[in-house]
Amino acid sequence: MSTPLSRRGFLTLSASAALFAAGCGSDKPGEVAKDGSVTVKHVFGETKIPAPPARVVSAGLTEQDDLLALGVVPIAVTDWFGAEPFAVWPWAQPKLGGAQPVVLSLADGLQIDQIASLRPDLIVATNAGLDQDTYNRLSGIAPTIAQAGQDAFFEPWKDQASAVGQAVFKHDEMTALIAGVDQKFLAVAEANPSFAARKVMLLQGRLERGEPATLSPGWRGDFLTQMGFALADGMDSADVLIWCTESDEEQAALLADPAVAQRGKRNLFTGKELAGAIAFASPLSYPLVADRLPARIASALA
Repeated sequence: MSTPLSRRGFLTLSASAALFAAGCGSDKPGEVAKDGSVTVKHVFGETKIPAPPARVVSAGLTEQDDLLALGVVPIAVTDWFGAEPFAVWPWAQPKLGGAQPVVLSLADGLQIDQIASLRPDLIVATNAGLDQDTYNRLSGIAPTIAQAGQDAFFEPWKDQASAVGQAVFKHDEMTALIAGVDQKFLAVAEANPSFAARKVMLLQGRLERGEPATLSPGWRGDFLTQMGFALADGMDSADVLIWCTESDEEQAALLADPAVAQRGKRNLFTGKELAGAIAFASPLSYPLVADRLPARIASALA
């Protein structure tokens, strides 16, 4: 799997002190103020959302999963990869409930005019690579939440999920979902004590300039350490290489490399759905990873 920013070829301001005193009332994340609003902090300041939103645009690459996990069906979703119906993958499809959201693209930048035409009351853009100017333009359309820190794309999944939960007035529900995901991975470690002695590498689904490349950013391997594994620092020290391949063609291309082929059964090729679930790193996709990946790693170690 390619690096997040290159996949498939592409890849208002802070509230015044008076407004904060009157409307926010607390720094506790997700707390509803006396005026019924919620304020979400992000890299460009704070966004006040006056009431639970009804028309939400998912403007970044993965936010649809966070919204759908909370029962919030977006009116528009941004396509990343996979050519899935309405840019929603199988683990999240049932949450659509028959809805058919508009599909947006980031291939040529945010489609701001199209977003405006949808008349949203919230724009979720935590994984959309916003800069200050684009944030200002979106904020002129509707309250917009951006990334929390300096990572324009793919900040830690829990940070994104928490921000989305706050923005749709479901902070406590999202906190519980995040804890549930953690527990699923920790349960894998408890059920497989032998994993603690093994090292794994989480790799892209193709070689980069002839060399294996770890899946970035670094937090993507956290779920493996939760399951008890140590992260290897090279192919030679890894007991299992987890290649996030999306097709048989990608697998065949890797096996054509002698250095990969000689690892034999210690190569694990994910296939499309599991690769997508690892990439999305969400409260909906990670349970699929916890359910399917451990048995495949165990088989590779046997």
